[in-house]
Amino acid sequence: MSNQATIILGHGSRSAEAVKTFEGIVALVSQKSGLDVHGAHMEHATPTLVDTIEKLYSRGVLHFKIIPYFLYNGNHIKIDIPGILETEKARHEGMTYSIGSPIGFDPLMADILIKKIAETR
Repeated sequence: MSNQATIILGHGSRSAEAVKTFEGIVALVSQKSGLDVHGAHMEHATPTLVDTIEKLYSRGVLHFKIIPYFLYNGNHIKIDIPGILETEKARHEGMTYSIGSPIGFDPLMADILIKKIAETR
C-alpha cells in the first residue's frame, strides 16, 4: 500500500440504498482511476471520516486526499471537514492532508441534468 490514499467523503444517509449508491460510485472511481480510493461519510452512516483515516493510518498511509462528494461549498466543507482533519492530524504523527473542492459549478453537471430531464416523463 502506498503512503497516500484518496477518501471520497459523502454526507451520509440513513437510507441503505443511498449508502449502497455512494459505495458504488466510490468503487467505480477506484476502478477507473486505478488509485487507492476509499469512501467515508460525514454522518448517518459508516465508516466515518475518522474511522477511515484511522484504518488507513494504521496501514501506513500518511497523506490523505479528501474529495468532497458534495455539490456546494457549505459549512461541512468550510468548517466541519477542516476541523476533523486538524484534530486527526494532531493525533497522528506525520499525517498530512489536502482537501479538494466540492463538485460545484461544472459543465458536466448540466449534461447530467439534461439527461435526467430527458428521462423524466
